[in-house]
This record gives sequence, C-alpha cells and structure tokens, in this order.
Amino acid sequence: AVGLVPVGGPCRHRPLPAHCPSFRCITRSFYRNVVGVLLVFDVTNRKSFEHICDWHQEVAATQGPDKVIFLLVGHKSDLQSTRCVSAQEAEELAASLGMAFMETSAKNNYNVDLAFSTLADTIQQALEQGDIKLEEDWGGVRLIHETQVLSIPPRKQPPRPCQC
Repeated sequence: AVGLVPVGGPCRHRPLPAHCPSFRCITRSFYRNVVGVLLVFDVTNRKSFEHICDWHQEVAATQGPDKVIFLLVGHKSDLQSTRCVSAQEAEELAASLGMAFMETSAKNNYNVDLAFSTLADTIQQALEQGDIKLEEDWGGVRLIHETQVLSIPPRKQPPRPCQC
C-alpha cells in the first residue's frame, strides 16, 4: 500500500507497511462486506507470513467467521534460494485456519489466475450450498437476475452508398 505521509515538508508518497496501525485503520473500510479474501504472504519474508493470523482474525472479527472465504497464497514461489517459509508450514497454517493454500509466482505466471478463479469458484460453491447467505443491502456479492440482464439492441446496418 502507499500512503501520503509528511517527509520533511510537503506530503510525498511513501510505502505504508501493512503491519502499521494507520494502514489497518484504512483497510478496515476496504474489506467491509467482502466475501472472499486472498491472504498473501511473501515466501521469502518470514514476517509477512507471521502476520497472516492477525489479518485473518481481523477480517473474521469484522465480517463474522461464516461470511468470508479465505485462500492463503504464498507468492514469489520462484525464489527458492531465498525462501524462508516452507510450503508444508504454510499448508499447516492454512489447515489450522480452515482455508486452502497455494503458491504463486507473478514472474513465472504460475498459479496467479488459478488463485483468483479458485477463490471465485469456492465462493460460488458456498453460495449454492447455503454456506454463505446473501443479506439485503449487502455489497459483498451481487447477483444479476436474468430479468435484469440488459439486452443489446441489434446493430443497424450503416447506410449503403447510392447504387445509381
């Protein structure tokens, strides 16, 4: 995240670490009414992994434990030589928190799309099975009913040039 903080004069952009209290206050408003959360940590940064439980607890406390689908994602899996968190350790944490785990690498385009589609599919399954219930005025999921789908009128043919 990037925040505006005074750095010797006028405000300038400076990275705002996710573990800072001011960042947490900002983010609470972003995940109000969420249904799916990717909890992402850097496999080469142990501290990012150690904060996963905090983020999970904060979202679950805000949303309620039965309203959110979580997926734990270890990114930068291509950096095996500098890895600080093993896949086994991450799998164990994910299992203890009741979520799935996968690793991704944006550099190699490994499992990036799969992470998002896995989360979306899991949300859809939970809705269909009644594990997540939609509530009135809840922005987390919006269903488009068939009657609400806009029909696109057929395109008119452009006028043809005169054939005289």
